[in-house]
Amino acid sequence: MTEPTVNRSALVLWMPASLLVAALLLWLGADLHPPGAASARTLPASPLTGAMGFAFLLAFAAFAYAASITTPHSRSERTGLWAGLALPLGVVLLLQAEWSIVALLVALAWLAILIWTAWQLARRQPLSGLMMLPVIGSAIASFLLSATLWALP
Repeated sequence: MTEPTVNRSALVLWMPASLLVAALLLWLGADLHPPGAASARTLPASPLTGAMGFAFLLAFAAFAYAASITTPHSRSERTGLWAGLALPLGVVLLLQAEWSIVALLVALAWLAILIWTAWQLARRQPLSGLMMLPVIGSAIASFLLSATLWALP
């Protein structure tokens, strides 16, 4: 297997968009935690926060790379990729508004769209599908956080 060709013009589009979404998610989601979870409240002051934030940025950089090595995209793939960037912002904003059940449904939709998009990309370039896995992990975490915030009073 050879190294895939990266479409530089696509990378110029997807990398800033992905990193901007990741930064917005880190900024908007800094105060989201289950009620009564003292450990979650101490997290922003923890030295782990920088490492976790960096890992989150890398996950979205992998997303941008995945989007850049399988171009040109079909219309449905482009829609899936843009939804993969927009839906997590929707989840965070819904959680801040305390609409946990709606956030849970949006997180589930985000996860389904990411899995479908990763499958579509992997059919053309297996590495592209693998590079989507870190963001799929973020979607799973988002779904679990939404479920936790919905289940707790």
